Amino acid sequence: MKEGDSFLAYAISAVCGLLVYLAIVIATGRNEAWDDGSYYLLGMPLMCLVAFGLGRRFPIRPWRWALSMAGGQMLGALLNGSSFSLLPFAIIFMLLISMPQFLAAFLGSRKAVGKSAE
Repeated sequence: MKEGDSFLAYAISAVCGLLVYLAIVIATGRNEAWDDGSYYLLGMPLMCLVAFGLGRRFPIRPWRWALSMAGGQMLGALLNGSSFSLLPFAIIFMLLISMPQFLAAFLGSRKAVGKSAE
């Protein structure tokens, strides 16, 4: 895998998290995407599919794709007016709520053909 490929995977992952977050906020009118059930019914499965695909295509250290996706969601929350005052709690919450994406990326890396996963 070339360095440019790694950047592409980070970008896809972060943009996916950002777009899912913003789309749900815009569609539902909620302050936070995870305040609406569509985040769990639509957003999470979509992000898991992307994390799985990235893990499969870029199997080395697949946790990076879920972490980058969580960063995109955090950016969406900050762009939507979330406060920095609860940032430590928000980071912990985001890591917990991103566990399905971490698992999906890891599983995708295990399905990679002809590539070693770390």
